[in-house]
Amino acid sequence: MFVPLLLPFAFSAIVSTLPCPRRSSAPPSWLPAVRWSNRSASDPPRIQRGFISVPIDYENREEGTVELGIVRLPAAAAQRRGTLFHNPGGPGVVPSDYILATTEASPNFGQAVLEDYDVLGIDPRGVGLSQRVRCDPDLYNERVSSFPTTDEEFQRLVAHNAALGKSCSDLTGPLLNHLDTTNLARDMELVRRALIHNERLNFLGRSYGSQVGLTYAELFPQNVNRMALDGILDHTKDETTTLNDEATAYEMTLNQFFAWCNTTLNCTMHGQDAAGVYQSIIRKAQEEPIPAPGCIPAGYSACRPDVTGEEIRTNVQNLLLFQNATAEFSGWDLLSEALSQAANGNATLLSSPLATSETFAAYAGLAIGCQDWRHESTSLADLRYKINMASATAPQTLGSTQTYYYQSNCIGWPAAATNPQSRLGPGVAKAPPMLLVNSLFDPSTSIVWATAIQRQVPNSILLTRAGNGHTSYQLRGEAAAAIDAFLVDGILPQPATVLHS
Repeated sequence: MFVPLLLPFAFSAIVSTLPCPRRSSAPPSWLPAVRWSNRSASDPPRIQRGFISVPIDYENREEGTVELGIVRLPAAAAQRRGTLFHNPGGPGVVPSDYILATTEASPNFGQAVLEDYDVLGIDPRGVGLSQRVRCDPDLYNERVSSFPTTDEEFQRLVAHNAALGKSCSDLTGPLLNHLDTTNLARDMELVRRALIHNERLNFLGRSYGSQVGLTYAELFPQNVNRMALDGILDHTKDETTTLNDEATAYEMTLNQFFAWCNTTLNCTMHGQDAAGVYQSIIRKAQEEPIPAPGCIPAGYSACRPDVTGEEIRTNVQNLLLFQNATAEFSGWDLLSEALSQAANGNATLLSSPLATSETFAAYAGLAIGCQDWRHESTSLADLRYKINMASATAPQTLGSTQTYYYQSNCIGWPAAATNPQSRLGPGVAKAPPMLLVNSLFDPSTSIVWATAIQRQVPNSILLTRAGNGHTSYQLRGEAAAAIDAFLVDGILPQPATVLHS
């Protein structure tokens, strides 16, 4: 998910300054085939695995191909409605994992969807079963502040970014220059043509998956059938507005968490001043990192042995994503436990993961983000302006967001930003009606992003969930039922519909 996004009055003025990039939607003249693998004893029932080779560079076939991994769960009903492509977010989240977890009883999709659709996950280039982004784990693990206060610290950040990026380029090869979301949309179109031929694309995209869906709809509107997007990412605004939007959304949701903590017994800090506890932890960690004695330096769950205030602000955003635990994510009760333990000197639950191999999953998210998001600061003054602005509008979180991560940690990155923010192209207006869904208090994708995108997509309906947390589909409440009704029966909610679960 995009975790990693408010200023509606600034939208029209800002978007007009961002030109629409020239993107070719012409399909390649050749069509690769999906190679389905033989089932193994460990494969869940009905699961099908395959691979397809697509161009690394759609404009230059001489660059070679990249292999993408695909997982498909066939429809349970004899009369299938079609194929539903799914992207659960990120960038860097693995779609195939969500399909595989569904066979193990994770409620990642509604039963009616599983009855009617073949559900298909394409792992994006660089991710999961596809050819992976590879980087030097020791360079990735270097602790370098993304919030420099001196020129020396700024230069250290840029040098670190450049060294890490060079290691990724050396180990990954030319693929590192071709990871942006436009390439993923074109990959989806090749898979659609290879697998379902004349069927139009049905798509469920969550968080970053909404950017994937909108990009596809820009390029191939004539090939869209039903598209539902949950947790809307706005890839049309400039750097400063984008940062302020996400920082403010994170801050507002954190305040919702403090209010929840002070009124529910499920919060470990119930009866205390939750906001005061949080602020005290940040102050302590800024003076001296708080130990994380439960962390180990190796293995799948390796994490740092202590935690800084900067790292706490970043990691709390991820723990805010869902108020109530889902099949894939923890709830606010764990965040309250993490803060309570940190207040008592144990920040294990707030520690950042360590990379332990050249194929660590987080590399791809960084590499894709650096090609998709503007990061044009060239001096300490440039970056401090953003930090100071975000600190004024979000004084408890100070701009620690996924947006800021790209704006700071991509400076000096060797691969160019080939798909920077721009207003949606005219093609998206030719797509059939689509459903947009967003919660009111989302710490990652702001409701203001959703309303801005709805204004740019004339055939869309925006459904708002009056609640907390990032995306709604996995909650299996009213909003999820509305998404299922659209995907299965084509029924769109009335404009301005507000639901509560």
